[in-house]
Amino acid sequence: MKKERNSVIASRKIEHGVVKVEDGLLAAFMLVLTFSIIFQVVCRYVLKVSSPWCEELARYLFIAMTYIGSGRAFINNGHIGIDLMDTIVDKRSKDPEKFMKIFNRFSEIITLAFIVLFGVFYFQYLMKMAQRPQESASMHINMLIPMSTILIGVVLMVYHSVCRLFYSYETPAAAAEE
Repeated sequence: MKKERNSVIASRKIEHGVVKVEDGLLAAFMLVLTFSIIFQVVCRYVLKVSSPWCEELARYLFIAMTYIGSGRAFINNGHIGIDLMDTIVDKRSKDPEKFMKIFNRFSEIITLAFIVLFGVFYFQYLMKMAQRPQESASMHINMLIPMSTILIGVVLMVYHSVCRLFYSYETPAAAAEE
């Protein structure tokens, strides 16, 4: 029992560390994205010079932030959901809390299966892309670099989803108090 409790606390600390890395990445990406857009506006409207790499960088950073942020949103159930089942179950069930707990668990498993399936297909797609490398138009980088951020986001979504199946997200200090 004590060993199991320590492993849960350790896994929560690991997840908390992953969350800090995600938060740091998202903050850094947001900062670079902001400066890239400001630089683009200054170049285009003040200096009357084209800087297409700024627009491309902003686009790739925005995509990366979307997928990494999506993984981050899994921690505390931050994705959009429809509460229709809550309303129906509250009116018709004798034990709505128990039913919703089971229903939510089932929903999390279905979501996890979909994300894993998407990740497998996307990984196969990336492997095909790796066989015929492409270069981005303005920045001249291998397209696998920006495209791999989607796979990183999918891996983070799977990781946080699996963690949520075993425990709800809390800080390591709160987990240690249990």
